[in-house]
Amino acid sequence: MKLGNLSGDGSKIHADASKSKAVSYKRLGKLEEELRQEVEKLFALAEKAEKGEEKLPEGLFPGDEIGLRQERLAKLVEAKAVLEARAQERFKTEKAEYEAKLREREEKAQKNGRKPGGRQPQPPESKPGDKDQ
Repeated sequence: MKLGNLSGDGSKIHADASKSKAVSYKRLGKLEEELRQEVEKLFALAEKAEKGEEKLPEGLFPGDEIGLRQERLAKLVEAKAVLEARAQERFKTEKAEYEAKLREREEKAQKNGRKPGGRQPQPPESKPGDKDQ
């Protein structure tokens, strides 16, 4: 088998990275609340339509719309659980590093007989950050 020359021209290729699929932890909370409010509004609208108080817009089927939003809510709750699990794993490793740094500072203080310089290490947080995706 013989291969010829292979060369690339450095072209940039557009990739489809959907912003609606990649959601930060902070935005996830807002989306969850918005969807819950929409579901409540749809339930109220369907109830009024059943009583005959209000006519539904043409092409609107509250049962289908509620189902879609509840499915989306379930996916958001699942994603939130995954982010929180990742944060707990990260917290465990960061906590071990934090405690090691504190022990090291104490050992230096005892060895030198004076307080070590620099900032005190900050303890890690157990919850996900606002920008975690």
